[in-house]
Order: sequence, then C-alpha cells, then structure tokens
Amino acid sequence: MAHKFDAKKAGILDSTDRAKFLDPDSNLGKLGLDREQVLVDLGCGSGFFSIPASRLVKKVFALDIQQEMLDILNEKIKKAKITNIEVILSEESFIPLHENSADVLLMVNVFHELEDRSYLLKQVKRVLNRKGRLVIIDWKKIEMDFGPPFEERLNEKDVINIGCSNGFTILEQSNAGPYNYLLVMGKS
Repeated sequence: MAHKFDAKKAGILDSTDRAKFLDPDSNLGKLGLDREQVLVDLGCGSGFFSIPASRLVKKVFALDIQQEMLDILNEKIKKAKITNIEVILSEESFIPLHENSADVLLMVNVFHELEDRSYLLKQVKRVLNRKGRLVIIDWKKIEMDFGPPFEERLNEKDVINIGCSNGFTILEQSNAGPYNYLLVMGKS
C-alpha cells in the first residue's frame, strides 16, 4: 500500500522551500488557463495550487480525502475572502463531481499515492469535458532525502503508459522543477 501524506505535516506543503522547487504560479502559467475554465485540484492538500489557480480560472473544485487538509484550506479561503473555490471531501476511488464538469484536472504529487490508478483515471475521464486536460505533476524517480520513498515513485514513462492504456494521450511533457515532472494529457 502506498503511503499517504500525513496531514500533521501540512506545514511542509506551504513552506517557502517548497515554493522554490515547485512554484505553483510558474507551473500553472504553463497550462494556459483562463477565466472561463473550471479546474479540479484532486488531492489539493492545504491549497498550495488551489489558491493560485483561483486567480486564473472561473472555479476551482478543491478535493482531498483528508478532512484535516480541507479544514486548513477552508481557513485560508475564509481569511483571503476567496469566493471561487469549492472544497469537497472526496474518496480515493470516486470523484464527487458531475460528468463533463471540468476543463482541467490537476494532480500534484498524488498519482504515486493512488491504490487503483486505472479506476481513478476512469473517474477523471468522466469528469473532464471533451477537450479537458489531465495534468499530473509528480516526483521524479530519483533518490532524495525528502519526498516519498524511491520505490513508490513512478517515472514519467510509466505514468504516460498508464494514462495511454486508460484512454488518454500525452500532449505535453516538461519539468515542474528540479524534483518534479509535469505531464499534460487529453482524452483519446
């Protein structure tokens, strides 16, 4: 069983060190987002990507399986008076959103944690509209002193193969920073 990020360590997610190596503004800027789009941040944690995304799109659905994370995000939303983020407690195997309801579904450092990637990708496909894009940012498969254990990381090629075997096609592949890759996929 893959480890899940411990909500007790949520402060790490918002650290200035993390912002230096995984800059949300820079990575969201690569996606060509606009004010007409709906973005789903699946595994949103404390909102490290949800909050900056809310400034770029019409609506953000911020989903996580840990209520503690959503409580932290709700406090930030309230404090900053953000009105276009909807926080939703999710399940790993089900995305509680309507069919064709999203333009972009973003997973940051989540894909390696999934138990049943194929099933979740069926859910992603259901939620994305016809031209919707799946964006996966995850840890490079390199030895490091932080992040998930090496054996739980997936290299880019494996993630692309999993996506392609589940009805997606790779549109773009780049770096999200020195320790992370960024993959953009569309529905096949």
